[in-house]
Amino acid sequence: MAEIPQSLHARLRDELRASILDARLKPGDKLPSESELQAAHGVSRITVRQALGALQAEGLIVKLHGKGAFVSHPKAAQSLNRLQGLNEALAAEARAVSNKRLAWREVRAPAAVAQKLGLSGNTTVYHLQTVRYLEREPLSVNNSWLLATLGERLSRVDFSQRDLIDVFEHEGGVAVGRADLEIGAGTARAADARLLKLETGAPVLEVERVVHDQTGTPVHVESAVYRADTFRYRLSLQR
Repeated sequence: MAEIPQSLHARLRDELRASILDARLKPGDKLPSESELQAAHGVSRITVRQALGALQAEGLIVKLHGKGAFVSHPKAAQSLNRLQGLNEALAAEARAVSNKRLAWREVRAPAAVAQKLGLSGNTTVYHLQTVRYLEREPLSVNNSWLLATLGERLSRVDFSQRDLIDVFEHEGGVAVGRADLEIGAGTARAADARLLKLETGAPVLEVERVVHDQTGTPVHVESAVYRADTFRYRLSLQR
């Protein structure tokens, strides 16, 4: 039986994949530009884009808007078996996590936030917006709303290298009890895409978290948008 010829984009995809898996291209390495790949392999731009799109779908490369395509680092993974912050979760891997604060202000609680915190519509809360970085590359955009009494205690705290849960327990005086999470797939809105160095509409992981103290009182609501090509949650289930 005659062998079916491989399409041009599949051939290019396989050549690039082999270079990544054989470590000729290492995590963080920049791939040749689309025009360079066209010239080197004698193929069209659409063929190059199909090959790169396939590699991105496999999680082997990431595309940074305006910068090109890069070999992916192994995805960061946080276990859901216990309540912990990302710094704590990745401590054993010695991966650098940092936060850049974009906003910190007292605002009237949005309706959805007030409902989750058990507040009236006119109650004020503190709004914290940060971009979280992993190895200096953007990982997530986080919007947090804190009870006003907690926010007042944390106004002078540096969040840049710390988990919020750690700050709550030490500077905030909160005995953290549990957190309720909702996790789903989404697409990046323009503002988040810009901060995460993604194209608008790129796949993202959306996480909603409500933190309660040990009496069951909700103290913190967080809405986070993660790069889907960089982060995953891990859960171990026992029957």
